[in-house]
Amino acid sequence: MLKRLSFTLTVITSLSGLYWLYSLVVTPRLAPKMLTALQRPNSNHDDLKFEPPPSNIQYAEQFLPDAAWAASAKRQIAMANGVIYTNSWQLNDKAKNLYEFRPFAMIWFNTPDESADDSDTHDNKPPMTLVSDSGLVQFSSEFDPINNRKYGRVIGGKLEGQVVAAGPDGLSIRGRDFFFYEKSLELQNDSPVLHSDSPVVFSFQQHHGTADLGFKADLRPSAESHRPNQLLAVAGFRRVQLRGHVEMDLADPDNPLHVTCDEVFQFNPEQEVASFHGNVIVQRFIPNAEPDLLKGEDFRLDFMNNPHRDNDQTPRSRGDAPTFVPILGGDGPKALSATGPILDGLDLQNARTTSDTNRGSFELREARMTGRRVVAESPSRGLTVLANSLIYDVVARTLSLVVVPAAGKSAGPDLKSVFVQHKSSATDLNCPKLQLTHDESGQVVSVHGDGPGRMRRRVPGSNAVEFSANWQSHFDLQQVLDTEMDLVTLVGDAFIAQPNRETSLEAEQIQLWYDRPTHVSNRAELRAGAGSTRKAAIVTVNDAAAHSVPDPATREFRPRQLQAQDNVVVLSPQLNAETKRFIVNFDDKSSATGESADGSMSRSRVSQVGMSDAKTTINSKTKTPDKLDSLKDSPQPLQFRSDLIRANVQLASGSRQVADQPELTEVWTEGQVDFQQPREGNDEPLRLLGDRLHLRNASREGQQVLHVFGQPAMIRARGFDLEGQEVFLDRRNNRVWIEGAGVLRMPVKNDPFDGAPFRKPTLMTVQWKEQMLFDGQTATFLDDVNAVLKDSRLQCEEMEVVMTERLSFRDDAGPAQTAEVQHVICKDGVQVDQRLFVNEDPSEIRHGEFARLTINQVSGQMEAVGPGRIDMWRPGRGKRAALAPRAVAKANRPLDSDVSNWEFTRVTFQGKTVGNLRDRQTKFQDRVHIVYGPVAHPLDTIDPDQLPRDGGDMECDLLQILQIKPTGTQKPYIELEAKGNAKLEGRTFNARADEITFDESKELYTLRATGNRQVTIWRQTTPDGEPSEASAKSMRFIPSQNYLRSDQTTGIRGTN
Repeated sequence: MLKRLSFTLTVITSLSGLYWLYSLVVTPRLAPKMLTALQRPNSNHDDLKFEPPPSNIQYAEQFLPDAAWAASAKRQIAMANGVIYTNSWQLNDKAKNLYEFRPFAMIWFNTPDESADDSDTHDNKPPMTLVSDSGLVQFSSEFDPINNRKYGRVIGGKLEGQVVAAGPDGLSIRGRDFFFYEKSLELQNDSPVLHSDSPVVFSFQQHHGTADLGFKADLRPSAESHRPNQLLAVAGFRRVQLRGHVEMDLADPDNPLHVTCDEVFQFNPEQEVASFHGNVIVQRFIPNAEPDLLKGEDFRLDFMNNPHRDNDQTPRSRGDAPTFVPILGGDGPKALSATGPILDGLDLQNARTTSDTNRGSFELREARMTGRRVVAESPSRGLTVLANSLIYDVVARTLSLVVVPAAGKSAGPDLKSVFVQHKSSATDLNCPKLQLTHDESGQVVSVHGDGPGRMRRRVPGSNAVEFSANWQSHFDLQQVLDTEMDLVTLVGDAFIAQPNRETSLEAEQIQLWYDRPTHVSNRAELRAGAGSTRKAAIVTVNDAAAHSVPDPATREFRPRQLQAQDNVVVLSPQLNAETKRFIVNFDDKSSATGESADGSMSRSRVSQVGMSDAKTTINSKTKTPDKLDSLKDSPQPLQFRSDLIRANVQLASGSRQVADQPELTEVWTEGQVDFQQPREGNDEPLRLLGDRLHLRNASREGQQVLHVFGQPAMIRARGFDLEGQEVFLDRRNNRVWIEGAGVLRMPVKNDPFDGAPFRKPTLMTVQWKEQMLFDGQTATFLDDVNAVLKDSRLQCEEMEVVMTERLSFRDDAGPAQTAEVQHVICKDGVQVDQRLFVNEDPSEIRHGEFARLTINQVSGQMEAVGPGRIDMWRPGRGKRAALAPRAVAKANRPLDSDVSNWEFTRVTFQGKTVGNLRDRQTKFQDRVHIVYGPVAHPLDTIDPDQLPRDGGDMECDLLQILQIKPTGTQKPYIELEAKGNAKLEGRTFNARADEITFDESKELYTLRATGNRQVTIWRQTTPDGEPSEASAKSMRFIPSQNYLRSDQTTGIRGTN
């Protein structure tokens, strides 16, 4: 849109055609305008008969088309640098040397070289001419060219009636009553003065204009000494003023210009400055459209000398001046009269087309329009500009638009900033200062705006804002060297927004690179249109070649990169972010590769984790239509916080229009990364924390692939926390994996070891050192795995956790599930530690070691593969066994006085163990060995070869343990059943049987034999007594009471 501002450039440079005025007045050729009257003559001069020289007649016919009588004038007086034509003259005031001529005409050449031939000089230097009904001329001395050949120079005079002053290049000034003073009557000015208070009409080549209150010219006196027969002692113009309402029509082959002002037009050749004052209006007319307009209070043109200017016959401006773009409202092109109502009585003639071989070498250097409200309008382009000051520097090719706060009070509202509006695209721009620079072809190459500014674009036909931009410091638009791109920069609390898309970007600085839009010149179309009411001019003014400016509403716009830095905030339906620096690269769908800029998303790394299907998804560019169709647009935007965010955006397929919906394909973040995907309602969002993050398929619902790096990196989803140095999340395939060591935290409602429900969900923590894989239902952990839940710990080399339901990491998966742990499978070096409490007092401590452990929390089923071991510690409950055999007792006498507060039980096995957490029942298989007895402290153990008092040892092929829950006053207890080669040993007994059971609540052992085998028991009833032996089919034995009862006894041996 900012390219539309180039119209202001061409408004100014088109006016550079005014250089002709400078060319005109800086030479002595204008000096012979005779003007200034004092009084009427007193007497008539006698007519004299003579034959005029042929050259006088030739000059009159060639240079005086407005005075047909001059060629046959009765009086033709040749002077040093001119000729005076009249039919009569007479002395009006001898004392003042004042003479009256009727009619009057004069041709004035530049002062000829004394050594040159007059005719050649006159032929090469076109003269200035003056024609009037009469002339009252004051000479410096007596004027008697006939009798005494006395001339004197002209020092004052008046040309009366209709006056025509003409010169080279069709110069013509028409009016009434021109006055001339060699010395000004003004006290502050003693220079020659030429003026008229009557309306004047002037023209130059195809340019013409009017001034309704006449003109005044301050002349520059000749620096040389006065010469004989010198017509005028004037070296040129010092200042020219056209007064009152001034109108100028400047020719252009396509679009003529019309300039007006209400107070004065002033030109100062010495300072090379021209200016218009008072309600200045510049109009440019174009075919079949309303004219353009530029208006203000004061309009100033500064010129410069260009010694290299070419000398063709048409007044041209710089060839690199930009196109003049339309600016004014109205009813279309109108024919402008060369006169106004006050000039109807004047006899206007067509402008002459005399050639000029000595054109001046001055060009426009700077143009300046100022006023309380400078307005530039282009109805055909729908463009309006408001400012206090408009300055165009031709040399630097820069246009400056400025609004300066008004001093004091003024009528009407004051401008607070430059305002630019483009109606067809419903775009407007506000900024206190704007500066535009163009190239040789007239195309804008840079725009700079100082101070707080705003840009808005509305929806066509509506007041709804489609796009807006704000800044507090400045903005820049410039071409990028050696590229086909432009760069726009907003600085200072920069803010851009698209309300209809709920998208905005805020930062201290925002930069956007985009391909420079291409377009075709519409000059041919403009020329092919219906003709204007104005006749096309022959002379071009400031290169009128048309340069089309594409309509922003329809032109191609191709962004390449966007950068924002410092306090960056991004809001959009796809992405919300807070960062120190934000970078977006724009790609076509056909060219987007989806690869990380630093290659961080290594495909080999993906394959290493053993997820071939995940790898296929990551690298695949296609997907079956059914699955793609089922994916919805994300209802919640991605939330980012980090020091740096880089993103890739694909423009919509088949179009590069910025208005089309783009697709966020990849995001990289660095430094304190915090990524979140909000969910509907109060559900916990998906969250990723780390040092770096790589996100693919960012805007595709449920298809994102994320790679997080950190010390540690973390993912939180559905109540789960995952930590590791590299965390991968494939939402499309609902997979998470971590390379290297990591931690998983997940909420559980029940204790996976005993199935007891927690009062509230409790976090279970799993740590590993090599790798973790999770597909939403099954999580696998490798190398030195540790799982901790409250006071329980599980260790192994490999762990697999299976959930009751598949958890979804896709944001279209509905509300959070209430998944629980279903299976826990541990392999290699399994260790289990558990502490149980009752009213904060320890009730049991467990430790287990297995080769493999499987726990089904739903059914309560547990299975462990040996060789394995289970250790249990519980507060002391009483005596389980009596003294050990005599030999053992003698060797362990100190144990007799042992004081125990805890009971220890150890079960080892070589096969496997199967149990149920709900039934509290466990079976052990293959070479089962149990050691139990009192210990002084928890975690103390018993050496089977040094059993304590009331300790025992049991061996069997199959062991079943049943834990009985407390009822009423009955404390919890256990029941044991050992089968197959069962052996029982205490300090005072040992026994062998096919089956041994133990009831802890009764401290009762029951021993049985099967088939024709017998139960045998050896025991020592007194410390010093001899052991006895008994055999029976079954026995009931309570060691603490020294109670033994046999059934079907087959033998007894011993003294007791």
